[in-house]
Amino acid sequence: MRISLLYLILLLPCTGLWGQKILLLEQANRVKTTKMYQGETLRFRLSGKENYWYERTITDILPETKTLLLDNFAVKLDSIVAIKVNRRGIWRVAGAALVSLGATLTLATTAGKVFYQDEDVDAPKLFVIAGVSLGTGLFLTTPRKLKLGKKHRLRIIEIKFPDPIVPPPPMKQ
Repeated sequence: MRISLLYLILLLPCTGLWGQKILLLEQANRVKTTKMYQGETLRFRLSGKENYWYERTITDILPETKTLLLDNFAVKLDSIVAIKVNRRGIWRVAGAALVSLGATLTLATTAGKVFYQDEDVDAPKLFVIAGVSLGTGLFLTTPRKLKLGKKHRLRIIEIKFPDPIVPPPPMKQ
């Protein structure tokens, strides 16, 4: 009885397995892909004359028809021509640090010149350094715009787990 109960407890989590549907952003000549799952936000532009960026949540991924349900609206993968993705974490952190450096340097230079009448401060050089730092930091914190085509492409994959082939435990007489 104990072995049957233990066998049932160990097999119970295996019955709830299901597959995953993943939207992959692939780059040419790169092995690493960017994976997007249901519930994530996708910023994209559709083919056509309009110049508008949509921001929708991935509701469902339909691999058979290569269709995404974005806020319950069906969008074919072929109709998406560009997407916006965030830069890697290290670049966003470096960008935020550069913005902070530029703002602090601007504030300190202005305070040194105005409040303390410091003549040793070379304000034009420091303001140029602060401006370059702010500009670079803002560039690094903005999302990248990727045109889909030869270099980048979107692909839908589905990972399915087959039903487990486990015979039922033998009944004791």
